[in-house]
Amino acid sequence: MHCVNCGHQQSEGKFCAICGKALGDNLLTRSRSAGKSGLQSTKYIEKVKDASNKYWNYFLNYLKHPSLALKQGEKEFSNGLITSVIMAFIIGLVLFTFMKRVPSPFLDASYELSFTSVIGSSLLFVFISTVIIIASLFLTIKYLGSEHSFKSIAGIYGTQLIPSTFLVLISFILLLLKAYTYSNFLLSFALLLAFFVVPLYILIKLLTKEEAGIDPLYCVIAYIVVFGIAFSIYLYLLEGSLILDLLIRRMTVT
Repeated sequence: MHCVNCGHQQSEGKFCAICGKALGDNLLTRSRSAGKSGLQSTKYIEKVKDASNKYWNYFLNYLKHPSLALKQGEKEFSNGLITSVIMAFIIGLVLFTFMKRVPSPFLDASYELSFTSVIGSSLLFVFISTVIIIASLFLTIKYLGSEHSFKSIAGIYGTQLIPSTFLVLISFILLLLKAYTYSNFLLSFALLLAFFVVPLYILIKLLTKEEAGIDPLYCVIAYIVVFGIAFSIYLYLLEGSLILDLLIRRMTVT
């Protein structure tokens, strides 16, 4: 028998010959510890399941009615961030899978096409692009339209990415089925929708919902100028990067 208290080993007896600790208590303590550990694991699993079910219901609800996000704002901030991360991850998965299945002879040998590098680059690209879009929307609406918090704009935009995320997922499925042309088209359309169409839609809806200081058309023009300058600088800084190279070659190779 083994004493948990001092580590002494003995063949028989109810008490430890060294420290006098009851050996039965050791077993009971061990059993209780294992029970608590199992209970905590069960609670954690239940929390994960509950959170997954809530997000799944959120995803389906806004996939059917994405415009409802305009009324929620800050309430969907966390879910909007999760959606952005999921979309970025799937984009990285699409790019990595495509380049593995259809190797490009023009891909520089200096690039280490590993799973972590592609996924990491994709997450960073979508994150910075999202920040630029949200900041451009926020500044345009704040100074030319009605008051909306940065968190509210982020929640609305993140939720509006659900249709784009769904299209990227379909693009990945088509890629697995070797339907490269259709997969390429859907990915291109999803990125166009997420980075260009959706922000303009949000801007117009928010400006026409409440009376703006100037005509909404000029607000849209102002947003395009602000976003265009910021995004152009970002793309210039990305020149020669892994994610930009993969995106360009993914769009051109079919």
